[in-house]
Amino acid sequence: MFYKKHPLARAVALSGIALSSTTFLAQAADQQLTENDLLEEIVITGTHIKGLDMDGAMQAVQLDREDIAESGAASAAEILRDLTQTGGGSGTFSTSTGGPLSGQTPVGAGGVSLRGLGTASTLTLVNGRRMSVSSFANGTESFIDVNSIPSAAIERVEVLPSGASATYGADAVAGVVNIILREDFEGSELSISGGNSAESTDEGRYNLNWVWGGNTENSNTMVLVDYYSRSGFYDRDRSISENSVRPSQQGIYPSFNDLFFNFYDVIQKQADGGCPVDQAGFSGFGEYCELDANQFASIDDEYESLGVVATHEWDISDRLSLFTELMYQTYKTQGVSSPAKFNGAPVDPESPLWPASVIADMETEGSFNEDFGQFSDYFGFPIFAWGALPEPRAVEVESESFRLVTGFKGQWDRFDWELAATYGRSESEQRGLSGLVKKAELYDALLGNICDDGTRIDRWEVDLVDDGASYNGGSCEDLGKSTLWYDPFNGQTEQMQGVRELIETQASREGESSVWSLDAVISGQLFSLQGRDVYGALGAEFRREEVEDTPSADATATSDNPEPILGFSSTGADYERDQFALFGEMFIPLSENFELQLAARYDDYDDFGSDINPKIGFRYQPIEALILRGNWSTSFRAPSLAQAGASTLLSSYSIDCLDTPIACNGDSSADGASLLSEDLGNPDLEPEEATTWGFGFVFKPTEDIDVSVDYWNIEHENLIGIDEDDFIRKAFAGEYAVTTESLPTGQPGLQVNPGGFVVDAHFPLANLGEQTTSGVDFAYTQYIDTNNLGSFTIKFDATYLDEFDRDSSDFSEIESLAGDYKYPRWLVNAKVRWRYDSWRASLSANYTHDYQDDPSNQVRDALGLGDDDEVDVSSWTVWDLSLSYDLPSESYVTLKVDNLFDREPPLVLGTGANVDHTNHSSMGRFVTLNYTHVF
Repeated sequence: MFYKKHPLARAVALSGIALSSTTFLAQAADQQLTENDLLEEIVITGTHIKGLDMDGAMQAVQLDREDIAESGAASAAEILRDLTQTGGGSGTFSTSTGGPLSGQTPVGAGGVSLRGLGTASTLTLVNGRRMSVSSFANGTESFIDVNSIPSAAIERVEVLPSGASATYGADAVAGVVNIILREDFEGSELSISGGNSAESTDEGRYNLNWVWGGNTENSNTMVLVDYYSRSGFYDRDRSISENSVRPSQQGIYPSFNDLFFNFYDVIQKQADGGCPVDQAGFSGFGEYCELDANQFASIDDEYESLGVVATHEWDISDRLSLFTELMYQTYKTQGVSSPAKFNGAPVDPESPLWPASVIADMETEGSFNEDFGQFSDYFGFPIFAWGALPEPRAVEVESESFRLVTGFKGQWDRFDWELAATYGRSESEQRGLSGLVKKAELYDALLGNICDDGTRIDRWEVDLVDDGASYNGGSCEDLGKSTLWYDPFNGQTEQMQGVRELIETQASREGESSVWSLDAVISGQLFSLQGRDVYGALGAEFRREEVEDTPSADATATSDNPEPILGFSSTGADYERDQFALFGEMFIPLSENFELQLAARYDDYDDFGSDINPKIGFRYQPIEALILRGNWSTSFRAPSLAQAGASTLLSSYSIDCLDTPIACNGDSSADGASLLSEDLGNPDLEPEEATTWGFGFVFKPTEDIDVSVDYWNIEHENLIGIDEDDFIRKAFAGEYAVTTESLPTGQPGLQVNPGGFVVDAHFPLANLGEQTTSGVDFAYTQYIDTNNLGSFTIKFDATYLDEFDRDSSDFSEIESLAGDYKYPRWLVNAKVRWRYDSWRASLSANYTHDYQDDPSNQVRDALGLGDDDEVDVSSWTVWDLSLSYDLPSESYVTLKVDNLFDREPPLVLGTGANVDHTNHSSMGRFVTLNYTHVF
C-alpha cells in the first residue's frame, strides 16, 4: 500500500508494511512526535486524505473516497475510468466491451490495464495482496476481475503507474493498482442511489448498501453489504450506433447458389414473404439481404450483484494484533451479440420447403448455363446458403468470488512485522440463452438427415470441415417416418416441432480459479550511515494458483467439426503454478537532501524457472520547493495461467488487404475474407521481460500548489500474444504451412483458395518481439480558501502518449500506434471542487484527443473512401457535475450528472458499433441521485 496521513509523511509500502524516508523522521523528530505517533501516521491511512504525497522516488496516483463519491461510479471498473494512466488501447475493459463472442471481453467482468500494456502486465491488489484471477480469461489473458469487488467497500485506489516488479511481483511490468477497502468504521451508514439516462430508453442503475462498524477497548469490526442492479443498454438505443455504417450482406433471408449452374446468388423476395425491399441488394456475388448487427448487440447488459465485506482486528497486546478480511461477491448478468452467420451451409434441393418464387429464380439463373434444364437438375447436389440465424447470440453468466485474509502484525524491538495467509476463489458458469446453434445438427436438418423420432439417416454425407455434402439417397419416409426439415426461408421464424430442440444448445461453460498464499515481511531501522538512519524491509511469499476453464463438449472443436457451434466458442484452460519469492528494500539517505531507494526481488516459478529483478530510485531536493526523482527497474512476466494452459479457441478475424495484401493475392484494394479462425495454445512460450525507467519533478511554490511532471519509458521484449498480420507474413515466408486443403484443428497455418486469398487461419500464441512505450504524466493541484465563497480545489491530470512502437518480427514493419486507432495521444481530466458550509460541488472535464480511424475496405467502399484517404476520430470532451448537501447527523444527498451537456461520442468507423467503447461512451446525459444516512 501507499500511505499519507501527516503532511510531512513520505512513505511507500512493501506488501502492506510502510517504510518511511529518513527526511520525514528527521522532520518529525524536530516536531517531537513520538515513535507511536510515527507508526500511526505511516500505517493507518486517514479517510480525509486529499491526495497521495508525490514526494517519493516513484510517481504515485490516488483516487480517494471523495473522488469515488463524485464519480458516481457503481463498480470498480467505473472508478478507474477517470485515471488517464488506464486509458487508451484495448487493455482496460469494462462490461461495455463484454459479450458472448471470443473477440469480446468476459460478460460482466472488468479488468484494468496501465499504459495500454494489458491486464496481465498490470498487478491488481486488494489491500496490498493478490486476489485469484478471473475464472474466465479475457481471450487467453488472465486478469483480476475488479467488478468482483463491491464498489461501496472501496476506500480509495492507489496506483504506481510504472514498473514495480522488485517490490510487489515480477509481473508488475506496467505497475500496480492497489484497491484499499474501508475499515475502522464506527457506527452505521445506509446509502441508496438511483439513476437513469436522459433518453426515452431505460438504462436504470440502482444501488443499496449498508455498513456497520463497532469498536471495543481492543478490537474493531466492520460489516458492509452492497446490492447493485442495472438495466440493459443496447447499440440500437442511440442514434449514433443504431445503424451500422456497412450492414452485413448475410441476413436472415439467405442467399442461395449451387456453385455450378448458377453464377449469381438469389434470395427470397419480399413479394413472396422474403427480404424487405429496403434491405435487398446486389453485389459481386449476386443478390443479398442485409442484416444490421447493431439492432441486436448490447453495450451494457442486465446486471445484478450482491457483495459482502467484513473486517476484524483484535489487539492481543500493545505490540501484537490479529486481523481478518473477508470479501464475497456474486453477480448475474447477460451478454448479447448479433446473430451467428452460416457460410455456405448445404441445403437439399428436394426439401419440400423451397418457395415457388425461389425455385423460379434459381431456374432463371441456372438457365444461363446451356447444360441446365429445370430445378430437378439440382437434385443430388447441395445448394449452398449464406445467411444469418434469426436470433442474437446471448449467454447468461453467474459468477461467485470469495477472499479471506488473516494474519498477525506487531512490533519487535524497533521493527514492524506482519505474517498473513490468503485464500481466494472464483467460480463462474455460463449458459446459452439464444442463438447458439449446433452446426452438424443444423446441416442435417437442412439436408433431411433427421427423422421426427430423432433417428439420423445417411441421406447425405456431410463434410463439416469444408461445408460440403455428398448425396447417398434414401429418406425418413422410406422408413415410415417423417423428416425434420429446417426452414431457411420466410425469415426462419417458423420451424417444425422438434427442430429447435435438435439444433439449439445452451453450450455451458464452467470456470474455477483459486489462489493460496503465505507472506511475511519485517521492516524498520537497520543501522546509521554518517549519522542518518537507514531503513529497510525483508519479506518472503509462497503462492499457489490454479485455473480450470472448461467449455461443454458441444462447444469444443475437433478435427472433424472445427466449428461445433456456429459463430461461437469458449476459451479453455487448465493450469496450475507454484511460486516462491524473496524480496528486500532499503532507503538510504546519502545526504540531507538526497535519498536512494534500492530493492530486489527473487521469484522462482515451478514451470518457468527463476529470475531476479532489481530496482533503484532516487529523490533529490535541491531547494525546499523542488524535488527531483527518478527510477529504473526490470520485470519478468511468465505467461499467465490462461496463456500457459490455453487450448484451441474458435475465433474470428477479418483479413485487411491494406495491411496484408499478400493475403489477398497482392491486391490491397480487395475485400478480405471474414475468417472463422482458431487461436491456439503454445507450449513453447517464453517469459516476457521489460526494463522500465523514468524521471520527473515535484514543484511546490506554495503550501497550496503542487505541480508534478513525470516521464516514463517501458521497453518490452518477448511480448505474449497474437499478431494476425505478422503471422500471415511469417506463413507466406515459409515459417508455417500454407495450403489449399483444410487445416486440421489445432495446427498453425493458413488455407488459401485458388484465387490466392486466405480463407482460413490458425493463429498460435507467440512471443511477438519488442515494444517500446513512453510518455509524460502531468499533474497540478491547487487549494484556494476564501472568506465568503468557501474553499476551492483545482485538479488537472494529463497523460501524453509519446511512443507506442511495436516490432513483432523481422517480417513486419514497426507499428507506431501512438495517435493511431484507439491510442489517443492526450488524455486529460480537469476538475474544480468547491465546498461552502454544508454544500459541496465539483465540475470536471474529461478530454480524449483525436486519433486515426481504421475503417475496413468494405466500409471505405460503402462511404466512397479511397484506399489512401485518412480518416480521423474527432476529439471528445465530456463535462460532469456533482452537487452535495450535508444534512444533520452527517447524512448527505448528492446529485450527479454525467455528460452534463449530453455530448454525443465521435463516429468511429473501425468498430461495428460506430463507437469506441474503450475511449468513449454513447450513454449520453446520465443523472444519479444518492442519499446517505448515518446513524
